[in-house]
Amino acid sequence: MLWDKYPDIYSQLSLTEKLISDNMRSRNKLLSSVVSELVGAGGKRLRPAFVIISAKFGKYNAGKVIPMAGALELLHTATLVHDDVIDCSSLRRGKATVSEKYGNDMAIYTGDFLFTKAVMMLSAGIPLDRLELVARAVKTICEGEVDQYQDRYRLDVSVLSYLKRISRKTAVLFASACSVGSHLAKCSVPVCKNLARFGFCYGMAFQIRDDLNNFLSKAQSEGKPVGSDIAKGVLTLPVIYAINESEEIKSLVGDLFERKGQLPQAGIERITGLIAEAGGMRRSEKMLESYINRASRLLGRLPANKYNDIFTELLQQLQQL
Repeated sequence: MLWDKYPDIYSQLSLTEKLISDNMRSRNKLLSSVVSELVGAGGKRLRPAFVIISAKFGKYNAGKVIPMAGALELLHTATLVHDDVIDCSSLRRGKATVSEKYGNDMAIYTGDFLFTKAVMMLSAGIPLDRLELVARAVKTICEGEVDQYQDRYRLDVSVLSYLKRISRKTAVLFASACSVGSHLAKCSVPVCKNLARFGFCYGMAFQIRDDLNNFLSKAQSEGKPVGSDIAKGVLTLPVIYAINESEEIKSLVGDLFERKGQLPQAGIERITGLIAEAGGMRRSEKMLESYINRASRLLGRLPANKYNDIFTELLQQLQQL
């Protein structure tokens, strides 16, 4: 397990899990069952961990930090539930999504319930300025998701548009996690700013790595078919680079988009193979490396302690296939 080697972080994440579980009760048995499944589905819990680790750079106060960590995880989970409805996804982490198992209506209700529970957790003693920061982050995530929806099945998406999109849908929540954690711990202004910037760069690298993984066999082992993003009309960085280099790939992707993804998996995997041959993967890995390097430089401006070492190791893991 990811956090087993960091006992103090693991213990705080365990408290976060318990708080989330305690707040998932509902008078409706079906809703209670659905959210319990979601909470029990696990995951790396990176976002709440980033709140906790960032708070360790200052005066750690579990009474303030744990509710914030739990609320951010619920907000993240709520966005995933709604995303699965929009994307018509049947699997999430190798298991049936809420929309697949219970229908779209129940998935929307579940996401709304999680949002509400997150707000209730945030309202318990969290400063107003931190509440506003989280609210702005959620607003930005929604805008990023709409950007992605509007860009579906379009071939003219630029690298800059892609970077703006992932900054909104992914990086902003990592930045917010680091920002609120450090502020709750009363860290100095420079430490708070550098942690927030680190979180942003980590989030950018995290999403680029995730998009690269979608072109590897590893995607299948995680319950996500190879090339599933492109099959849904979503242009990620490797594809953008490849179609700018090859008219053949541009034509094949255009044909796939006209079919709205209705192409046998073997055909999709042929396209993904051509994307790799055209250098789409290699150039994306360079972009990934640039964000990892930026994040590493920011860590160099922070106090040298074991929590800095944890962030360094998490960053290094993004370099691994």
